[in-house]
Amino acid sequence: MMGENDEEMDATVLVSSKYRELIGTQDLSCKWLCNLPDEILLRVLDFLSTRDAVRMSVLSKRWKHLSKSIPSLIFDEEDFFEKSRFLNFVEGALSFRDLSPLKAFSLSCYVDNDESRINTWVDAAIRRKVQELHLCLLVEIHSPVKYTLPCCIFRCETLVKFHLEMLHNFRVPSLVCLPNLKVLTLEYVGFGDDNSFEKLLACPSLEELSLKNCRGRQIKVLNIGAPNLLKLTIVQYDFFPGLNRDCQVRIHGARIKSLHYSGHYGGGDHTISCPSSLVEAVITVFYPAEEIPDQCADRVFKLLKDLSNVEHLTLFYEGLQDMNERQDLFDSFPVFRSLTQLKLDIRPTYLDCRALQVMLSQSPCLRSLVFAAGLIEDSGIDGWTLDPVPQCFLSSLKEIRICNFIADDHELLAVRVLLRTAEVLEKLFIHCSRGYRKYFQGNLRKHLMKLPRASDRCAILLDFREECSACSGEFDLFGLL
Repeated sequence: MMGENDEEMDATVLVSSKYRELIGTQDLSCKWLCNLPDEILLRVLDFLSTRDAVRMSVLSKRWKHLSKSIPSLIFDEEDFFEKSRFLNFVEGALSFRDLSPLKAFSLSCYVDNDESRINTWVDAAIRRKVQELHLCLLVEIHSPVKYTLPCCIFRCETLVKFHLEMLHNFRVPSLVCLPNLKVLTLEYVGFGDDNSFEKLLACPSLEELSLKNCRGRQIKVLNIGAPNLLKLTIVQYDFFPGLNRDCQVRIHGARIKSLHYSGHYGGGDHTISCPSSLVEAVITVFYPAEEIPDQCADRVFKLLKDLSNVEHLTLFYEGLQDMNERQDLFDSFPVFRSLTQLKLDIRPTYLDCRALQVMLSQSPCLRSLVFAAGLIEDSGIDGWTLDPVPQCFLSSLKEIRICNFIADDHELLAVRVLLRTAEVLEKLFIHCSRGYRKYFQGNLRKHLMKLPRASDRCAILLDFREECSACSGEFDLFGLL
């Protein structure tokens, strides 16, 4: 590579393909680039990997100056063949960079005997007033290494986003002062039994909180008290030891709008207490093999009661059929007065499922109904229909979407029932994967055209793309009947 006084050096090889798309086919010579303002050139550097951005410093004096102010520093040990090279590169990059504010600092590495070194790097990012901090620190649970995050993280007034992935116990100092923290993600971290970590879950500006596969077997009550929290995500997979099955999750933020929960909801007294401000809820519930279905049904029923004010609900609950004989639950089933969109991601979904019928009857304002994993009618009764017909089918239900349709007899029966009972229906979307297009395109269209419709305004739209665009909100109709 040529010396720093040569302003004509070709920088094309160091410009990312993403930036090339932005500037089109224009000349990419170093001279052309150097005519751009510093702000734009720093954005160019931000598109590059940290290694390439540092290399740009040899192009000229101006590039050397700009490279000292790289907006983002991203270090990943997996990009290096040797540990020593990774350590030396991080040390060199941090010593080369000036003290101007950092947009983002990301560090992914193994913690062996480098605790003090890692903490020095994090401290260097904090001193540069970092806004986004992403730490993926691999420490084995039974490792002799006892790693503790540096206290400076919890006193960083400029921090806006903090992502911590660490297979290790998580210790929070007595003083937490993160006035501008808006997004917090904790993944695989272990919570102690002193509940000190709850100080982090109560930051005054926190708007989005994600707890993914966090561990805390001793936790009885988890209080989430961020006053301005808008979105909460909790993910617990069975293969990873998660929170105590007796744990009660209490959400105190009065402004929260969105809840995403995925995991087991059985065993002990595991509950989630939700404020009435929720607008959207995405619930995926599994229960352990040893769990009695009725016990899990009781907890899911209680959760549904807490969610009765939501406007948009997505539900995956493999035990929905198990509720069919629970008359005690149906007698006190909540009314979803605000619910306008219901998405059921259950395979298979039975239209004749009593629990589903009760839920529909208790949703008087429902406008959109989505069956994301298909829909069948399997009553075995000739001429079976919804009885009584849910109120929403008569007054508000405008749209029904059925995905992963294969047009067998049970599915066609379900469509027939929907069309002849939904009196104000305007659109019925049916998604068949591209592999069925040739087989279905003629016969299915003809068959659906013959079905009686209670609504003379109802149009049937067919989608044969591989992905179900109807569920993603990017529907591009293939056929209209």
